[in-house]
Amino acid sequence: MDLNDERGSSTAEFAVLLPAVALLLSLLLCFGVLGMQQIQVQQAAGAAARELARGEDAGTARASGARLAGSEAAFRISSGGDYSTVSVAKTVRIPLVGPVMVHGKASVANEQ
Repeated sequence: MDLNDERGSSTAEFAVLLPAVALLLSLLLCFGVLGMQQIQVQQAAGAAARELARGEDAGTARASGARLAGSEAAFRISSGGDYSTVSVAKTVRIPLVGPVMVHGKASVANEQ
């Protein structure tokens, strides 16, 4: 038996690094999902605010936003004066991180 024989060392190093690489890829995927949810919530706030700007009621605006953000999203709508503002909040459950709250807000000038 030769003590300087390095056969199999690459396999052992690969076996040690594989869990770390898998964890890193999983975290990247989780944060990608979180970013996608953030974009959806922001788009929902914009869509609901545009509905309010056109003179639609709050229920119609909320329904428009819920189509994008999902029914579990919470909407806060304020319409007064020259501007309408919609804030949307949604809890996203990320497997390795836990629940994370994402927010979106949009303000638009009323057309009427």
